[in-house]
Amino acid sequence: MTTHKAPLLLLKKDYELLIDHLQKNDPPLMYDKQIQQQQLEKIKTASILPVDDFPNSASRLYSTVIIRDTVNRINLEYKLMPPDEADEQAGGISALSLFGLALMGLQQGESFTWQLSGRKKYYAVVEVRNSTFI
Repeated sequence: MTTHKAPLLLLKKDYELLIDHLQKNDPPLMYDKQIQQQQLEKIKTASILPVDDFPNSASRLYSTVIIRDTVNRINLEYKLMPPDEADEQAGGISALSLFGLALMGLQQGESFTWQLSGRKKYYAVVEVRNSTFI
């Protein structure tokens, strides 16, 4: 679970790709149908922006997001990937994983809370790297 101050922000083509993966369940996702439905609802209620209106500083598919655990003071780096391209060994996280979707649309300086198994973690976005401008 994550707490965002603003609604989820998605690039239109990322939205279409993620919705397609969720609806087809292809590749099969690693969580149950209830969580899959929650992810689908979260994406459906996102702010969807066309390329011309999407900020180049916001995370999207293929972005590298560096976040800081503000309590333990360590940086973590993730690359947001479509589910069929995610490779955790190489640092690629599926944008449809619970944590991956929490990272979508974030910009440098934003912070968020992640709660899992009753424990809260506090993160701040240190940097968002996009390989190309859109």
